[in-house]
Amino acid sequence: MIVKKELKSVIEAVPLSTIFSWFEAGDMPTEYEFKQTFSSFRHVDGKISRDEIAGLEEAFHEKLSAEIFADHLKDENAHQSFLAKRNASNLTVKNIEEWKEKLKIDLAATIDGPEETGNVYTKEQINEITEVFRAKDNDLLKHIERIDQILVSDDVDLDELQEIVNYIKRNREQIEWLKELINEGSSDDKIKIVGIYSNWGEIPYQNRFNDTVYDKIQTIEETARSEKIKYEEMIKGDRTIKHNLETLSFMLDAYDIVTLYTVPVKVRRIDLNTIEVLFDSLPPNMIQLTIKKI
Repeated sequence: MIVKKELKSVIEAVPLSTIFSWFEAGDMPTEYEFKQTFSSFRHVDGKISRDEIAGLEEAFHEKLSAEIFADHLKDENAHQSFLAKRNASNLTVKNIEEWKEKLKIDLAATIDGPEETGNVYTKEQINEITEVFRAKDNDLLKHIERIDQILVSDDVDLDELQEIVNYIKRNREQIEWLKELINEGSSDDKIKIVGIYSNWGEIPYQNRFNDTVYDKIQTIEETARSEKIKYEEMIKGDRTIKHNLETLSFMLDAYDIVTLYTVPVKVRRIDLNTIEVLFDSLPPNMIQLTIKKI
């Protein structure tokens, strides 16, 4: 039997290895050993003070103070309601526009998407618009062609129209003055004409001049609309043509529609409305004839 040492007045924590040696098989632990054993462990009713926890003070120093944490909770600029998420899912339309303005982002165009339409035309829309413009261009080219045909004509009525245009250019200042007089209540039947237009007859006053100019312009327009100053036809060989231009004076242009070369022809006037066109040899291609009244 191992004799255990007597109970001491001072109780100290005993290592586990020592405690285990007191309770080996055949041992009879003393009162001291029991007290030392149980005193080496914490009882459930025993409170552990903060000073007894190793490293606790140092851990507290590594954390934010309660005051700083409280300030963080009150800081509106430090929470989701103020900060943007990485995926921008919490940005409003206004937020996005403000970001664009701050970053100086000015999108010139946006592409159509599956959910919303951008501000640029699609390829199909552009093609439709182009077709409209192309049709308008074709119409405009036709009008220009008609004007060119009229301008190249030797019609004396067009010469008179040019005289009117020249007169307006020379007397623009007087015309503006006349407009002011008319606006103030003057009558154009009291305004004398300074220029002399012998081929138009006697024109003493502005109202008579206005009527004469109007009549001549109307005559020119009616002549152009009647389309009796020109006749066109395609022929393959010698041909008698009825042009109905009521004249023996005309210009005739003939060209090969394939080679675009001018082709020499002989023309015999049968009457005011009919001619006979003769070729030295049978042309290989169709010939475009244009007859313009002089």
